[in-house]
Amino acid sequence: MRLQLPMLERINLGELENAEARKNRNIALANTLGWLGYRNLGASWLWLELIQYYGDAPARTLTGYGLAYDYFDHMLRLDPHFLLGYRLSSLVLAYRAGQPEKAVEILDRGLQQFNPQNNPDAWRLYVDRALLNFMFLGDAEAGRTDYYQAAAWREQVGLPGDEFRQLGDNIARSPLSRRSQFDVWLSVFNSTTDRDTRLYVLEQLVQLGTVLQTLPTGEIEILPPPLPDFPDEEPYRLRL
Repeated sequence: MRLQLPMLERINLGELENAEARKNRNIALANTLGWLGYRNLGASWLWLELIQYYGDAPARTLTGYGLAYDYFDHMLRLDPHFLLGYRLSSLVLAYRAGQPEKAVEILDRGLQQFNPQNNPDAWRLYVDRALLNFMFLGDAEAGRTDYYQAAAWREQVGLPGDEFRQLGDNIARSPLSRRSQFDVWLSVFNSTTDRDTRLYVLEQLVQLGTVLQTLPTGEIEILPPPLPDFPDEEPYRLRL
């Protein structure tokens, strides 16, 4: 009896290339819908296409994420007020596709659309951009500026902001320390409810900290890298 081949070995590369070409055509068709006045329909179509594209892990392993930026670019031109689309760009473009500059470009467009007056969650875009500047682009000063702006926007909607200012100052002082990296990833974990993003960020936190146990509640108890002034710091309890 013939053994079953792994999934990746059973994927027909020719079929994948045809699928990529179809996705390119669908992006063009969605833009045509926008030109005809059906902008929301076109954006919704691209959103569904993007979710399927991102979720097809075997295909992405073989062909990569070459169309990811096109999806975000055209979708958010059709619907520039789609906050989740801007936020997901960090996960897909920076973390998966290795294009942090493109992710920053998309977030910058979102920051032109949102502010505390029209969306109380607008501050989250600055948290996302802070991580890109700090972890991917190596610009700790830009990361600190983003955290300061996130703090200011939080305060405009009645949320505390000093924690983000302190985080910005800490990473600017020691941008390469494991603790700074842990704290930046933790800020992203706490600012999103997207499960895929949380799973990815949790992987980074586990590499930087020490997992103590998984609790019956499903929470993961993780101890951050120690601070010299706080050797007996309490562990964090994180839930997906």
